[in-house]
Amino acid sequence: MINLLFVLFFLIGCSNNEVAQLEEFEYVDYVEYAQEDDYVTNEVLSLNTTSNKSDHELRLAMHTPKTLNPIYNMDETVDQVMHLIFDTLVNIETDGNVTTNLAEYWSVNTSDNSITIVLRDDVYWHDGQLLQADDVVYTIGAIKAAPDSIYKVNVDNMSYALELSPNTVQIFYNQPFSGMLQTLFIPILPQHIYDVPYEQAAAIEPVGSGPFYYESSVLLKSLSLARNLVYFKGAPSITNIEVTLTPDHEATLSAFEQDLIDVIYTEVMDWGKYTKDKSANIYAIPTQKYEFIGINFSNPSLSKLGVREALLYGLDRESLVNIYYLGQGTVTDTPVSPNNYLYDNTLSITKYDRETARLLLAKEGFEYDKELQFKLLVNKNNLERLQVAQGIARTYSEVGINIVIEEVDVETFTKRVYSGNYELFLGGWQLSYIPDLTFAFHSEGEHNFINYNNSEMDVLLGTAFRTHPSLLKDVYSKLQQFIIQDIPYVSLFFKNGALITKPCVKGTISPDPLNIFNDIHLWEVTN
Repeated sequence: MINLLFVLFFLIGCSNNEVAQLEEFEYVDYVEYAQEDDYVTNEVLSLNTTSNKSDHELRLAMHTPKTLNPIYNMDETVDQVMHLIFDTLVNIETDGNVTTNLAEYWSVNTSDNSITIVLRDDVYWHDGQLLQADDVVYTIGAIKAAPDSIYKVNVDNMSYALELSPNTVQIFYNQPFSGMLQTLFIPILPQHIYDVPYEQAAAIEPVGSGPFYYESSVLLKSLSLARNLVYFKGAPSITNIEVTLTPDHEATLSAFEQDLIDVIYTEVMDWGKYTKDKSANIYAIPTQKYEFIGINFSNPSLSKLGVREALLYGLDRESLVNIYYLGQGTVTDTPVSPNNYLYDNTLSITKYDRETARLLLAKEGFEYDKELQFKLLVNKNNLERLQVAQGIARTYSEVGINIVIEEVDVETFTKRVYSGNYELFLGGWQLSYIPDLTFAFHSEGEHNFINYNNSEMDVLLGTAFRTHPSLLKDVYSKLQQFIIQDIPYVSLFFKNGALITKPCVKGTISPDPLNIFNDIHLWEVTN
């Protein structure tokens, strides 16, 4: 089975000035893109103070890019802005469902592990040429050949693509694969412009088919975009977008607070400060950021199902969300978000129940007056997780479980988790919308560092990976039921992100997690 993972990377935590890569295949730490020597934050934030904002102009920010080629870029903030210039084959909605975009129709062919896609016939590149099937074939090949790409995971299981007609493409996969549709979330590039050597393609001024086109830029300072009047979804009412380049997320937040930009995307721990700001509009976005307590199954006590059940019943997860995340999270019993279309809505989330937890421990031979103790490994560089760990310890003390928090640096944390040198650890996954939990729970999973081994789970994971996309929901229902039954992780919650806008930004604003600007052609700016 290939490693086209549901996970993107293991969230070991970071300091405030670090940036997370999204859709990165391998396990990696957070990567810092801005080189501090290249910037003075105050200079960055003074860019727009001397110029008047034009009517119908939107002001954004992104980190200073290494490239404006969307398939070579590795920065999340740049990727979001590139969605203004480049369209993807499909959209992935907030619930993970795949909907049409450049691809108007598709059919999955199980006989040869392929998917046939029919493109819209009314999409034009910003230079006026028609977007066609050869552009899709080129883009898939370019991503596969790229040294690195945010979208590399999407094409890992693709074998090759063929142009069947000017508006029809057939993509062949290496094996039966339930996540075919989700892999189609890739930006499409015009072959007639980008089919040049890597160094040239990385330096090209961007030409796409999106709602805005590249107009100009000022080196290390800003990027200017103008609306695409022939955009296939309709011309945006916003006429221009000015993108300020910032060194890091803190500088972007500061720019928003100084009214230098109109929109930011941020995590829940940041946006609490804006909940009392009546001038800001906050749009919560469910994410795939899944928090959990990892269990070492090599530990004799933790290998007992009753103890794991007690850990689940004995933890007030709703309180953790309310206290540490301002209520902006969704409690879950599995790594399948209750907001996801694959979630089985017939399942009931386990409720906090101290008495049940105590009874379960007693059945396993642990009396309430004889304290049970576990060590909880936490990355001390992640202040958010440290706070949550303290809340976990307090809650468990009420059911007779003493939690000793082990605070270690990120390098030590990673080594100990992967070597199995822990009892419990607090961690998380940034999960992909490409469904596959093999990496975590399969007996031979690459990131099965909890020493979990269950043949029934292995069969369920294999079936889920190979099934037809139309049957995936039923298969995932069985998988979720088994996860709830066996409790390989103590699942905590999925966190929310937020799109925050100034009051001048109006219209229909419904951001998707992978493209916060998916409906920007419906936005309005009134100055």
